[in-house]
Amino acid sequence: MVIMCFLAIIMLTFLLGVADCAGTERTGVLDTDTDCPSLCNCEDDGMLLRVDCVDLVSIIFITCAGNCCERLAGNDLTDIPEGAFSGLFNLKVLMLQNNHLKQVPSKALENLRNLQSLRLDANQIASVPESSFRGLASLRHLWLDDNTLTEVPVHALAILPTLQAVTLALNSITHIPDHAFANLTSLVVLHLHNNHIQSLGDRCFDGLLSLETLDFNYNDLAMFPTAIRALPNLKELSFHSNNIRSVPEQAFVGNPSLVTIYFYNNPIQFVGKSAFQHLPALRMLSLNGATDITEFPDLTGTNSLETLQRASLPKSQSIPFSFNVPNKNKKVQCISISHKNCCVK
Repeated sequence: MVIMCFLAIIMLTFLLGVADCAGTERTGVLDTDTDCPSLCNCEDDGMLLRVDCVDLVSIIFITCAGNCCERLAGNDLTDIPEGAFSGLFNLKVLMLQNNHLKQVPSKALENLRNLQSLRLDANQIASVPESSFRGLASLRHLWLDDNTLTEVPVHALAILPTLQAVTLALNSITHIPDHAFANLTSLVVLHLHNNHIQSLGDRCFDGLLSLETLDFNYNDLAMFPTAIRALPNLKELSFHSNNIRSVPEQAFVGNPSLVTIYFYNNPIQFVGKSAFQHLPALRMLSLNGATDITEFPDLTGTNSLETLQRASLPKSQSIPFSFNVPNKNKKVQCISISHKNCCVK
């Protein structure tokens, strides 16, 4: 029989204690006199342990069910001591966002071998040492956004091959080095938006063989990211609101699975004729803001395109723009050019 337990943790000026809820199978009647958290009143009805700590200064609840979830978010924590999560071997989700942590509480995390999701976003973490996530053998989702990182924690991420989603958004990263994510072969989602990224290593995405979503919006990139050619399963690419001025020939030659490309709000002046060719799965292409393009590239082999968004021009201005529709038989449903919407039926 699965226990659903609500255990209160007292937060005064520091973390005073953590209740242990590692077990999931009930083996007997709980002794509420000895197992109840200090300063709380407990009532055991056979299925549910009810914990009443309403008179305490500040309370954080740990919810433990089939997937144990610990919520310590938004409590002005500056540190979490070693052993704080001792015994929580079945913990799956740990939420530490919206605190004042200046470093990853690596000593406290060491024994959480079944942890799958870790939220460290909206803290004050400036660096992530190599040993920060040691022991987190099952980690799938990692939030490090909205901190003060200035570089990708390459070595810390390298020991997390089970990761499926990582967000490093809303930091102050300026460069992505070669092989930054080389060991993350299971990664599906990578968010790098809202940084100050100006440059990418030519091989910075090597190893990301499973990546499907790459969000690079709101950065300072001036050159087209040719490194994306190492992403054979990429489906959604977002590079809008950067400073990219040209899209080269065969820009997406390594990305045959692309479904969506967002490149709007870039000062694009040139697009190679073969840039968007042979993308059989592409359905959405957005180039809004590319006001200097006078000739659109050939779309040969890109036969699934449904929505094409180009620049917004003044109504008084003519449209210096031509393109070849790869398949006029109900393929391109809507083309947005200038102030007009032209729908091919």
